[in-house]
Amino acid sequence: MSNDGLGSWSPWNASWEDIGAENETDLLTPQDGFDHELSPYRIADILIPIFILLISIFGIIGNGTVIWFLGFCMKRNPFTTFILHLAVADLGALMSLSSLSIMSILNLFPYLLWHIYLVPVFGYLLLFMYNTGQYLLTAISMDRCVSVVFPFWHRCHRPPHFSSLLCATIWIISFPLHVIGMIYSLFGDIMNPLFYLLLMNAILCLPLMTVSTLILFIKVYFRSQQMKKEKALTVILLVIFFLFLAFPYTCILLISFFTPLIDYNVESVGFLCSCLNSSINPLIYFLIGRNKRAQSRESMKVILQRLFKEEENCREEQEIPVQSQM
Repeated sequence: MSNDGLGSWSPWNASWEDIGAENETDLLTPQDGFDHELSPYRIADILIPIFILLISIFGIIGNGTVIWFLGFCMKRNPFTTFILHLAVADLGALMSLSSLSIMSILNLFPYLLWHIYLVPVFGYLLLFMYNTGQYLLTAISMDRCVSVVFPFWHRCHRPPHFSSLLCATIWIISFPLHVIGMIYSLFGDIMNPLFYLLLMNAILCLPLMTVSTLILFIKVYFRSQQMKKEKALTVILLVIFFLFLAFPYTCILLISFFTPLIDYNVESVGFLCSCLNSSINPLIYFLIGRNKRAQSRESMKVILQRLFKEEENCREEQEIPVQSQM
């Protein structure tokens, strides 16, 4: 296993020995030009980072738009607070992925080696944002599950600032854990805390998301309120895409702790899937929130207001009967 404690991180973070070897053999040199024969693996080394960079650009624009409207143009409610923090985590992950993709492309030019000092920084930043987004998505799925299983408690006895406090707690706890893991990795500790964080994702976050989403789907499927179905469908799709796109990245990293010789193209596919997951969330909001019968083209602000602002109105309408009974 590589000394960074995160698996090989191929092809994003070649070690000093690997970079030296590549400069002598594999990489393009100013005198030699391209290899006479490009193998499929070599082509994948070039195309996958380019795909990740292009997808990340669209994802950064989409998540940035969501952050702008939910953070500055709309009145926040418990649900939008979760979505806002999730968009911040996705934006951070995409910025890290795009930076690592650019560095991977720069590896083709051996006389540009300044970026190797930044690879571990963006690598750990990516893992921090990825894991934090996973914790937030777990909290979102459980919160929506409680809202349909125990609607009275969720409406009347839920602390008013619970969403903000929970999101802040996730960020505050996640950051020092990843910093500790990074410090352990610098000293060459193979089984550092980052391994246990990834393991916790597999044995804790994955079951919680799966069970809560399954309960949410079963309960909401028989409900007649369209507003509730739209909110639940948003969470269900977020979790489904995460399970199919982003969670394989966790599995690949866990395997790389014990198998340092894992095919780096497999790791590249894990990065690509994680990039797709972080980029697709704004598209989910757009598809669910848009008015299918609208004749004119709606702006993203109108779509987000329809999808998320109704949550607040629904809560207010449901609180009126409770107050009248008192």
